[in-house]
Amino acid sequence: MLGLVLSATLVARSQVFGDQLNLLSRGWLLAARGELVPYGNPLSTGGNEPGALTSLLVGLPLELWRDHRAPTVVIWLFHLAAWLLLDRVVRETLGWRERVLFAVVYWLNPWRLHFSGFLWNPNYLFVLGALHLWTAWRQAERPRFWASLLQALAIGLAFQIHAAFVLLAAASALLWWRGWQKLHWGGVVAGAALAAASLAPWIAEALGHPSILSAHAGFPGRGLVMLFPLLRGLLYWLRYGSLSLSDQLLRFDFTTALGAAADRWLATPLLALAQIAGGLTLLVSLAANWELLRSRGRAWLTTRGPGASGREWIAGYAAISLGAAFVVYCLAPTTIMFWQGVPLFHAATIPPVLWLARQLDGPRAAWVRRGVAATALFSLLIGLAMAFGSPTFRCGGRRDEHFPLRSNSPMFTDLGIQQTCPWPLDVPGEWWPDVLPEEGRKSDGHSTSPAPGTPGRPIGGRLR
Repeated sequence: MLGLVLSATLVARSQVFGDQLNLLSRGWLLAARGELVPYGNPLSTGGNEPGALTSLLVGLPLELWRDHRAPTVVIWLFHLAAWLLLDRVVRETLGWRERVLFAVVYWLNPWRLHFSGFLWNPNYLFVLGALHLWTAWRQAERPRFWASLLQALAIGLAFQIHAAFVLLAAASALLWWRGWQKLHWGGVVAGAALAAASLAPWIAEALGHPSILSAHAGFPGRGLVMLFPLLRGLLYWLRYGSLSLSDQLLRFDFTTALGAAADRWLATPLLALAQIAGGLTLLVSLAANWELLRSRGRAWLTTRGPGASGREWIAGYAAISLGAAFVVYCLAPTTIMFWQGVPLFHAATIPPVLWLARQLDGPRAAWVRRGVAATALFSLLIGLAMAFGSPTFRCGGRRDEHFPLRSNSPMFTDLGIQQTCPWPLDVPGEWWPDVLPEEGRKSDGHSTSPAPGTPGRPIGGRLR
Protein backbone atom coordinates (compact mmCIF):
# COMPACT_ATOMS: atom_id res chain seq x y z
CA MET A 1 0.00 0.00 0.00
CA LEU A 2 2.83 2.42 0.81
CA GLY A 3 4.38 1.87 -2.60
CA LEU A 4 1.03 2.46 -4.28
CA VAL A 5 0.44 5.72 -2.40
CA LEU A 6 3.96 6.97 -3.04
CA SER A 7 3.63 6.18 -6.75
CA ALA A 8 0.33 8.09 -6.79
CA THR A 9 2.09 11.08 -5.20
CA LEU A 10 4.67 10.99 -7.96
CA VAL A 11 1.89 10.85 -10.58
CA ALA A 12 0.19 13.89 -9.05
CA ARG A 13 3.43 15.87 -9.09
CA SER A 14 4.72 14.68 -12.50
CA GLN A 15 5.94 17.35 -14.92
CA VAL A 16 6.00 17.67 -18.70
CA PHE A 17 9.25 17.87 -20.67
CA GLY A 18 10.27 17.32 -24.28
CA ASP A 19 9.47 13.62 -24.69
CA GLN A 20 6.24 14.11 -22.78
CA LEU A 21 5.17 16.90 -25.15
CA ASN A 22 5.73 14.59 -28.12
CA LEU A 23 3.67 11.85 -26.47
CA LEU A 24 0.92 14.21 -25.34
CA SER A 25 0.72 15.73 -28.80
CA ARG A 26 -0.17 12.35 -30.27
CA GLY A 27 -2.75 11.63 -27.58
CA TRP A 28 -4.28 15.10 -27.73
CA LEU A 29 -4.67 14.97 -31.51
CA LEU A 30 -6.57 11.69 -31.10
CA ALA A 31 -8.73 12.84 -28.18
CA ALA A 32 -9.44 16.41 -29.31
CA ARG A 33 -9.43 16.11 -33.09
CA GLY A 34 -9.89 12.41 -33.85
CA GLU A 35 -6.53 12.18 -35.64
CA LEU A 36 -4.55 8.96 -35.12
CA VAL A 37 -0.80 9.45 -35.54
CA PRO A 38 0.43 6.04 -36.79
CA TYR A 39 3.97 6.38 -35.45
CA GLY A 40 5.54 7.17 -32.11
CA ASN A 41 8.09 9.62 -30.76
CA PRO A 42 11.11 10.79 -32.78
CA LEU A 43 14.32 8.84 -32.28
CA SER A 44 17.75 10.35 -31.83
CA THR A 45 18.95 7.99 -34.58
CA GLY A 46 16.38 9.41 -37.02
CA GLY A 47 12.87 8.29 -37.85
CA ASN A 48 10.12 7.50 -35.33
CA GLU A 49 8.95 4.73 -33.06
CA PRO A 50 6.99 2.20 -35.17
CA GLY A 51 3.25 1.83 -34.69
CA ALA A 52 0.31 3.79 -33.32
CA LEU A 53 0.34 2.17 -29.87
CA THR A 54 1.73 5.21 -28.06
CA SER A 55 -0.97 7.40 -29.62
CA LEU A 56 -3.63 5.05 -28.23
CA LEU A 57 -1.99 4.65 -24.81
CA VAL A 58 -1.88 8.42 -24.40
CA GLY A 59 -5.02 9.42 -26.29
CA LEU A 60 -7.59 7.06 -24.80
CA PRO A 61 -7.00 8.24 -21.18
CA LEU A 62 -7.30 11.83 -22.41
CA GLU A 63 -10.79 10.97 -23.69
CA LEU A 64 -11.78 10.34 -20.07
CA TRP A 65 -9.80 13.10 -18.33
CA ARG A 66 -8.42 16.05 -20.29
CA ASP A 67 -5.29 16.47 -18.15
CA HIS A 68 -1.63 15.81 -18.93
CA ARG A 69 -1.50 13.37 -16.00
CA ALA A 70 -4.27 11.11 -17.33
CA PRO A 71 -1.90 8.83 -19.30
CA THR A 72 0.38 8.65 -16.26
CA VAL A 73 -2.50 7.25 -14.21
CA VAL A 74 -2.57 4.39 -16.73
CA ILE A 75 1.16 3.84 -16.17
CA TRP A 76 0.46 3.75 -12.42
CA LEU A 77 -2.21 1.08 -13.01
CA PHE A 78 0.15 -0.85 -15.28
CA HIS A 79 2.77 -0.92 -12.52
CA LEU A 80 0.14 -2.23 -10.11
CA ALA A 81 -0.80 -4.94 -12.61
CA ALA A 82 2.89 -5.81 -13.00
CA TRP A 83 3.24 -6.17 -9.24
CA LEU A 84 0.20 -8.46 -9.01
CA LEU A 85 1.54 -10.73 -11.76
CA LEU A 86 5.02 -10.88 -10.27
CA ASP A 87 3.77 -11.43 -6.73
CA ARG A 88 1.69 -14.35 -7.93
CA VAL A 89 4.72 -16.03 -9.51
CA VAL A 90 6.83 -15.40 -6.39
CA ARG A 91 4.04 -16.83 -4.24
CA GLU A 92 3.83 -19.98 -6.38
CA THR A 93 7.57 -20.55 -6.76
CA LEU A 94 9.01 -19.34 -3.45
CA GLY A 95 7.42 -18.51 -0.08
CA TRP A 96 6.12 -15.80 2.21
CA ARG A 97 9.60 -14.57 3.21
CA GLU A 98 10.55 -14.08 -0.43
CA ARG A 99 7.26 -12.26 -1.04
CA VAL A 100 8.15 -9.77 1.70
CA LEU A 101 11.68 -9.39 0.37
CA PHE A 102 10.40 -8.92 -3.18
CA ALA A 103 8.04 -6.20 -1.96
CA VAL A 104 11.07 -4.33 -0.58
CA VAL A 105 13.57 -4.99 -3.37
CA TYR A 106 11.13 -4.53 -6.29
CA TRP A 107 7.94 -2.74 -5.26
CA LEU A 108 9.47 -0.10 -2.97
CA ASN A 109 12.56 0.25 -5.12
CA PRO A 110 13.13 3.98 -5.93
CA TRP A 111 14.07 3.01 -9.48
CA ARG A 112 10.62 1.48 -10.01
CA LEU A 113 8.90 4.29 -8.12
CA HIS A 114 10.54 6.83 -10.43
CA PHE A 115 9.45 5.00 -13.58
CA SER A 116 5.89 4.60 -12.27
CA GLY A 117 5.21 8.30 -11.74
CA PHE A 118 5.47 10.13 -15.06
CA LEU A 119 4.75 9.76 -18.77
CA TRP A 120 7.58 8.15 -20.73
CA ASN A 121 7.92 5.28 -23.19
CA PRO A 122 10.10 2.99 -21.01
CA ASN A 123 7.62 3.23 -18.12
CA TYR A 124 5.11 1.07 -20.00
CA LEU A 125 7.59 -1.80 -20.27
CA PHE A 126 7.34 -2.93 -16.64
CA VAL A 127 3.96 -4.60 -17.13
CA LEU A 128 5.15 -6.28 -20.34
CA GLY A 129 8.21 -7.58 -18.51
CA ALA A 130 6.01 -8.94 -15.71
CA LEU A 131 3.75 -10.59 -18.31
CA HIS A 132 6.84 -12.19 -19.81
CA LEU A 133 7.79 -13.83 -16.49
CA TRP A 134 4.22 -14.92 -15.76
CA THR A 135 3.71 -16.52 -19.19
CA ALA A 136 7.11 -18.23 -19.04
CA TRP A 137 6.21 -19.74 -15.64
CA ARG A 138 2.85 -20.92 -16.97
CA GLN A 139 4.77 -22.83 -19.65
CA ALA A 140 7.54 -24.23 -17.49
CA GLU A 141 6.32 -27.83 -17.87
CA ARG A 142 4.10 -27.86 -20.94
CA PRO A 143 3.15 -25.51 -23.80
CA ARG A 144 0.01 -23.41 -23.40
CA PHE A 145 -1.70 -21.62 -26.26
CA TRP A 146 -2.80 -18.51 -24.39
CA ALA A 147 0.48 -18.09 -22.51
CA SER A 148 2.47 -18.31 -25.75
CA LEU A 149 0.06 -15.90 -27.46
CA LEU A 150 0.38 -13.35 -24.64
CA GLN A 151 4.16 -13.62 -24.54
CA ALA A 152 4.50 -13.09 -28.30
CA LEU A 153 1.98 -10.24 -28.18
CA ALA A 154 3.83 -8.62 -25.25
CA ILE A 155 7.08 -8.63 -27.24
CA GLY A 156 5.27 -7.27 -30.30
CA LEU A 157 3.69 -4.44 -28.31
CA ALA A 158 7.01 -3.65 -26.63
CA PHE A 159 8.44 -3.28 -30.15
CA GLN A 160 6.12 -0.30 -30.63
CA ILE A 161 7.19 1.29 -27.35
CA HIS A 162 10.97 1.01 -27.18
CA ALA A 163 13.89 -0.76 -28.84
CA ALA A 164 14.61 -2.44 -25.50
CA PHE A 165 11.93 -4.99 -26.49
CA VAL A 166 14.85 -7.02 -27.85
CA LEU A 167 15.73 -7.98 -24.24
CA LEU A 168 12.40 -9.78 -23.86
CA ALA A 169 12.77 -11.43 -27.26
CA ALA A 170 16.27 -12.67 -26.42
CA ALA A 171 15.15 -13.97 -23.01
CA SER A 172 12.21 -15.83 -24.60
CA ALA A 173 14.49 -17.44 -27.17
CA LEU A 174 17.02 -18.55 -24.55
CA LEU A 175 14.32 -19.85 -22.19
CA TRP A 176 12.86 -21.97 -24.99
CA TRP A 177 16.21 -23.12 -26.35
CA ARG A 178 17.39 -24.34 -22.95
CA GLY A 179 14.05 -25.93 -22.02
CA TRP A 180 13.03 -23.46 -19.32
CA GLN A 181 9.74 -22.84 -21.09
CA LYS A 182 7.70 -24.86 -23.61
CA LEU A 183 6.21 -22.75 -26.38
CA HIS A 184 2.93 -23.47 -28.14
CA TRP A 185 3.76 -22.52 -31.72
CA GLY A 186 0.13 -21.90 -32.62
CA GLY A 187 -0.06 -19.38 -29.80
CA VAL A 188 3.23 -17.77 -30.85
CA VAL A 189 1.97 -17.35 -34.41
CA ALA A 190 -1.36 -15.95 -33.23
CA GLY A 191 0.31 -13.45 -30.90
CA ALA A 192 2.79 -12.39 -33.58
CA ALA A 193 -0.07 -11.98 -36.08
CA LEU A 194 -1.99 -9.73 -33.69
CA ALA A 195 1.10 -7.62 -33.08
CA ALA A 196 1.76 -7.39 -36.82
CA ALA A 197 -1.85 -6.42 -37.53
CA SER A 198 -1.56 -3.51 -35.12
CA LEU A 199 1.29 -2.17 -37.28
CA ALA A 200 -0.90 -1.83 -40.37
CA PRO A 201 -1.45 1.96 -40.04
CA TRP A 202 2.28 2.49 -39.53
CA ILE A 203 3.19 0.38 -42.56
CA ALA A 204 0.75 2.37 -44.71
CA GLU A 205 2.21 5.65 -43.44
CA ALA A 206 5.80 4.46 -43.96
CA LEU A 207 5.08 3.65 -47.59
CA GLY A 208 4.05 7.27 -48.17
CA HIS A 209 6.55 8.93 -45.83
CA PRO A 210 9.78 6.88 -45.54
CA SER A 211 11.25 9.57 -43.26
CA ILE A 212 9.47 7.99 -40.27
CA LEU A 213 11.54 4.82 -40.63
CA SER A 214 14.31 4.49 -38.08
CA ALA A 215 17.88 5.15 -39.16
CA HIS A 216 20.88 3.59 -37.46
CA ALA A 217 23.63 4.83 -35.18
CA GLY A 218 26.77 3.12 -33.99
CA PHE A 219 27.55 -0.40 -35.20
CA PRO A 220 26.49 -3.92 -34.11
CA GLY A 221 28.88 -5.46 -31.61
CA ARG A 222 29.94 -2.12 -30.17
CA GLY A 223 29.72 -3.52 -26.65
CA LEU A 224 32.25 -6.25 -27.43
CA VAL A 225 34.62 -3.95 -29.28
CA MET A 226 34.59 -1.04 -26.84
CA LEU A 227 33.64 -2.98 -23.64
CA PHE A 228 32.38 0.14 -21.84
CA PRO A 229 28.83 -0.13 -23.30
CA LEU A 230 28.67 -3.77 -22.21
CA LEU A 231 30.02 -3.10 -18.71
CA ARG A 232 27.68 -0.13 -18.30
CA GLY A 233 24.66 -2.29 -19.19
CA LEU A 234 25.69 -5.01 -16.73
CA LEU A 235 26.27 -2.40 -14.03
CA TYR A 236 22.69 -1.18 -14.47
CA TRP A 237 21.51 -4.77 -14.00
CA LEU A 238 23.29 -4.76 -10.62
CA ARG A 239 21.99 -1.31 -9.72
CA TYR A 240 18.36 -2.21 -10.46
CA GLY A 241 18.46 -4.63 -7.53
CA SER A 242 19.80 -1.96 -5.18
CA LEU A 243 19.28 1.66 -4.13
CA SER A 244 22.17 2.81 -6.32
CA LEU A 245 20.32 5.38 -8.44
CA SER A 246 21.40 7.48 -11.36
CA ASP A 247 22.73 10.91 -10.36
CA GLN A 248 20.08 12.42 -12.61
CA LEU A 249 17.35 11.06 -10.31
CA LEU A 250 19.09 12.51 -7.25
CA ARG A 251 19.34 16.16 -8.27
CA PHE A 252 17.26 17.15 -5.27
CA ASP A 253 15.95 20.70 -5.13
CA PHE A 254 13.19 21.48 -2.62
CA THR A 255 13.12 25.23 -3.24
CA THR A 256 9.72 25.39 -4.92
CA ALA A 257 8.07 22.66 -2.81
CA LEU A 258 9.34 23.48 0.69
CA GLY A 259 11.23 26.77 0.42
CA ALA A 260 14.87 27.78 0.17
CA ALA A 261 15.57 27.23 3.88
CA ALA A 262 14.26 23.66 3.82
CA ASP A 263 16.23 23.03 0.64
CA ARG A 264 19.47 24.04 2.36
CA TRP A 265 18.74 21.67 5.25
CA LEU A 266 17.41 18.69 3.27
CA ALA A 267 19.01 18.48 -0.17
CA THR A 268 22.58 17.59 0.81
CA PRO A 269 21.77 15.14 3.68
CA LEU A 270 19.20 13.27 1.58
CA LEU A 271 21.63 13.05 -1.31
CA ALA A 272 24.28 11.67 1.05
CA LEU A 273 21.78 9.16 2.48
CA ALA A 274 20.83 7.99 -1.01
CA GLN A 275 24.47 7.59 -2.04
CA ILE A 276 25.47 5.68 1.11
CA ALA A 277 22.41 3.40 0.93
CA GLY A 278 23.05 2.93 -2.77
CA GLY A 279 26.64 1.84 -2.21
CA LEU A 280 25.79 -0.62 0.58
CA THR A 281 22.87 -2.24 -1.24
CA LEU A 282 24.92 -2.43 -4.45
CA LEU A 283 27.34 -4.70 -2.57
CA VAL A 284 24.41 -6.96 -1.68
CA SER A 285 23.29 -7.06 -5.31
CA LEU A 286 26.84 -7.86 -6.40
CA ALA A 287 27.13 -10.73 -3.89
CA ALA A 288 23.72 -12.06 -4.90
CA ASN A 289 24.52 -12.07 -8.60
CA TRP A 290 27.92 -13.63 -7.99
CA GLU A 291 26.24 -16.47 -6.14
CA LEU A 292 23.64 -16.78 -8.88
CA LEU A 293 26.36 -17.12 -11.51
CA ARG A 294 28.18 -19.72 -9.44
CA SER A 295 25.07 -21.83 -8.93
CA ARG A 296 23.07 -21.10 -12.11
CA GLY A 297 25.57 -19.54 -14.44
CA ARG A 298 25.31 -22.46 -16.87
CA ALA A 299 21.50 -22.27 -17.01
CA TRP A 300 21.64 -20.59 -20.40
CA LEU A 301 24.21 -23.07 -21.72
CA THR A 302 22.65 -26.31 -20.46
CA THR A 303 19.22 -27.82 -21.02
CA ARG A 304 16.88 -27.79 -18.04
CA GLY A 305 16.13 -31.21 -16.67
CA PRO A 306 12.63 -32.40 -15.71
CA GLY A 307 11.17 -31.94 -12.26
CA ALA A 308 12.97 -28.75 -11.25
CA SER A 309 11.38 -26.99 -8.28
CA GLY A 310 9.79 -23.57 -8.49
CA ARG A 311 12.76 -22.07 -6.63
CA GLU A 312 15.18 -23.62 -9.11
CA TRP A 313 13.06 -22.41 -12.02
CA ILE A 314 12.89 -18.77 -10.94
CA ALA A 315 16.63 -18.75 -10.23
CA GLY A 316 17.14 -20.18 -13.71
CA TYR A 317 14.85 -17.51 -15.18
CA ALA A 318 17.01 -14.80 -13.58
CA ALA A 319 20.21 -16.42 -14.90
CA ILE A 320 18.73 -16.79 -18.38
CA SER A 321 17.62 -13.14 -18.33
CA LEU A 322 21.11 -12.04 -17.31
CA GLY A 323 22.51 -14.12 -20.16
CA ALA A 324 20.05 -12.50 -22.58
CA ALA A 325 21.06 -9.03 -21.34
CA PHE A 326 24.74 -9.94 -21.79
CA VAL A 327 24.17 -11.00 -25.40
CA VAL A 328 22.06 -7.94 -26.24
CA TYR A 329 24.51 -5.54 -24.61
CA CYS A 330 27.38 -7.15 -26.53
CA LEU A 331 25.56 -6.61 -29.82
CA ALA A 332 23.94 -3.23 -29.05
CA PRO A 333 25.11 -0.50 -31.45
CA THR A 334 24.96 2.27 -28.83
CA THR A 335 25.92 2.76 -25.17
CA ILE A 336 23.33 1.44 -22.72
CA MET A 337 21.45 4.08 -20.73
CA PHE A 338 19.69 3.58 -17.40
CA TRP A 339 16.20 3.23 -18.90
CA GLN A 340 17.12 0.70 -21.57
CA GLY A 341 17.24 -2.37 -19.32
CA VAL A 342 13.84 -1.93 -17.67
CA PRO A 343 12.05 -4.75 -19.57
CA LEU A 344 14.12 -7.12 -17.38
CA PHE A 345 14.03 -4.96 -14.25
CA HIS A 346 11.97 -7.61 -12.44
CA ALA A 347 14.54 -10.29 -13.29
CA ALA A 348 17.38 -8.14 -11.93
CA THR A 349 15.66 -7.97 -8.52
CA ILE A 350 15.32 -11.75 -8.19
CA PRO A 351 18.98 -12.53 -7.26
CA PRO A 352 19.02 -10.20 -4.20
CA VAL A 353 15.69 -11.65 -3.04
CA LEU A 354 17.00 -15.23 -3.25
CA TRP A 355 20.31 -14.32 -1.61
CA LEU A 356 18.70 -12.45 1.29
CA ALA A 357 16.26 -15.30 1.88
CA ARG A 358 19.17 -17.73 2.24
CA GLN A 359 20.90 -15.39 4.69
CA LEU A 360 17.80 -15.46 6.90
CA ASP A 361 18.54 -19.13 7.58
CA GLY A 362 22.11 -18.39 8.65
CA PRO A 363 23.90 -16.90 11.67
CA ARG A 364 23.49 -13.34 10.36
CA ALA A 365 19.69 -13.54 10.19
CA ALA A 366 19.13 -10.77 12.76
CA TRP A 367 21.42 -8.38 10.88
CA VAL A 368 19.73 -9.24 7.59
CA ARG A 369 16.31 -8.44 9.05
CA ARG A 370 17.56 -5.07 10.28
CA GLY A 371 19.15 -4.38 6.90
CA VAL A 372 15.93 -5.23 5.03
CA ALA A 373 13.91 -2.98 7.36
CA ALA A 374 16.43 -0.16 6.89
CA THR A 375 16.30 -0.64 3.11
CA ALA A 376 12.52 -0.35 3.15
CA LEU A 377 12.72 2.85 5.21
CA PHE A 378 15.44 4.35 3.01
CA SER A 379 13.45 3.45 -0.12
CA LEU A 380 10.45 5.37 1.19
CA LEU A 381 12.57 8.36 2.21
CA ILE A 382 14.30 8.49 -1.17
CA GLY A 383 10.95 8.09 -2.91
CA LEU A 384 9.53 11.03 -0.96
CA ALA A 385 12.63 13.08 -1.73
CA MET A 386 12.19 12.34 -5.44
CA ALA A 387 8.51 13.28 -5.29
CA PHE A 388 9.28 16.78 -3.98
CA GLY A 389 12.83 17.42 -5.17
CA SER A 390 13.70 15.40 -8.30
CA PRO A 391 13.56 17.30 -11.64
CA THR A 392 10.86 14.99 -13.02
CA PHE A 393 8.45 15.94 -10.23
CA ARG A 394 9.05 19.62 -9.55
CA CYS A 395 8.50 22.87 -11.39
CA GLY A 396 11.36 25.34 -11.32
CA GLY A 397 13.92 25.41 -8.55
CA ARG A 398 17.56 26.37 -8.70
CA ARG A 399 17.63 25.16 -12.31
CA ASP A 400 14.57 25.36 -14.55
CA GLU A 401 14.37 22.26 -16.77
CA HIS A 402 11.92 23.82 -19.23
CA PHE A 403 13.34 25.19 -22.48
CA PRO A 404 11.59 27.73 -24.75
CA LEU A 405 9.18 26.64 -27.50
CA ARG A 406 8.82 28.51 -30.75
CA SER A 407 5.02 28.52 -31.01
CA ASN A 408 1.75 27.88 -29.15
CA SER A 409 -1.13 25.41 -29.21
CA PRO A 410 -4.52 25.00 -27.48
CA MET A 411 -3.13 21.74 -26.10
CA PHE A 412 -1.16 23.62 -23.44
CA THR A 413 -4.28 25.00 -21.78
CA ASP A 414 -6.59 22.08 -22.66
CA LEU A 415 -4.35 19.60 -20.80
CA GLY A 416 -3.52 21.95 -17.92
CA ILE A 417 0.16 22.10 -18.83
CA GLN A 418 0.43 25.88 -18.47
CA GLN A 419 -1.54 25.81 -15.21
CA THR A 420 0.74 23.15 -13.70
CA CYS A 421 4.09 24.51 -14.82
CA PRO A 422 4.07 27.06 -17.68
CA TRP A 423 6.39 26.79 -20.66
CA PRO A 424 8.03 29.80 -22.36
CA LEU A 425 6.05 29.97 -25.63
CA ASP A 426 6.32 31.88 -28.91
CA VAL A 427 10.11 32.15 -28.82
CA PRO A 428 11.33 32.23 -32.46
CA GLY A 429 13.83 29.64 -33.58
CA GLU A 430 13.29 27.18 -30.71
CA TRP A 431 12.15 23.53 -30.69
CA TRP A 432 8.56 22.33 -31.20
CA PRO A 433 6.80 18.92 -30.77
CA ASP A 434 7.05 17.03 -34.04
CA VAL A 435 3.35 16.41 -34.87
CA LEU A 436 1.65 19.26 -32.97
CA PRO A 437 0.24 21.96 -35.30
CA GLU A 438 1.65 25.41 -34.61
CA GLU A 439 -0.66 28.35 -34.11
CA GLY A 440 -0.45 30.54 -37.20
CA ARG A 441 2.01 28.18 -38.91
CA LYS A 442 1.63 25.47 -41.51
CA SER A 443 3.03 22.10 -40.40
CA ASP A 444 3.57 19.03 -42.58
CA GLY A 445 3.10 16.75 -39.56
CA HIS A 446 6.21 14.70 -40.32
CA SER A 447 9.01 16.45 -38.48
CA THR A 448 11.32 13.97 -36.80
CA SER A 449 13.43 16.27 -34.65
CA PRO A 450 13.88 14.75 -31.18
CA ALA A 451 13.17 16.74 -28.07
CA PRO A 452 16.11 18.77 -26.74
CA GLY A 453 15.59 17.42 -23.25
CA THR A 454 13.66 14.97 -21.13
CA PRO A 455 13.16 14.21 -17.42
CA GLY A 456 16.25 13.48 -15.40
CA ARG A 457 18.66 14.43 -18.18
CA PRO A 458 20.23 17.72 -19.16
CA ILE A 459 18.98 19.63 -22.19
CA GLY A 460 20.41 17.92 -25.24
CA GLY A 461 19.56 14.42 -23.97
CA ARG A 462 17.96 11.82 -26.21
CA LEU A 463 15.38 9.09 -25.76
CA ARG A 464 17.87 6.49 -26.98
